[in-house]
Amino acid sequence: MKNIRPANKNDRDEINELLNNTFGPGRYARSVYRLREIRPLEEKFSYVYQQNKNIIASISYCKTFINSQFNGLLLGPLAVELKYKGQGFGVQLVENTLGLIAEDNMFDFVLVVGDLDYYERFGFSRIEQDIKFFGPVEKDKLLLKTIKSNLSFQGVQSLEFS
Repeated sequence: MKNIRPANKNDRDEINELLNNTFGPGRYARSVYRLREIRPLEEKFSYVYQQNKNIIASISYCKTFINSQFNGLLLGPLAVELKYKGQGFGVQLVENTLGLIAEDNMFDFVLVVGDLDYYERFGFSRIEQDIKFFGPVEKDKLLLKTIKSNLSFQGVQSLEFS
């Protein structure tokens, strides 16, 4: 995918502008930002979609843990420039990076706060257990994708993210 490349430090201003345009300043009030404040980005999975020397979409991940024993990543933010929404640029970034994460074989799961209608195609599903998150979150929007095939949370009554 010639338009997808790893993000680098020179992209920070352009990515921040994209995030501001996509989510507005209210994004800092979201619970997922509490996690992002304490966990640095996993830079090897931060990617951009570039077209005509402009970044039109970006994706990043940061580490998280379930019950202090399962090692995972929080997907996001995933942002697409508003005039390009619905054209598949976000889908390509998610597919590309989830493939890299699976190949890396270092993480048990990926978590995202988003809409099941969008993320289900990538293998995400709702969490059935009780949850403790970094702040308020709509439980129906907290989605999980297991990376390691032997990982199961059946029989676990609650999941605490840290």
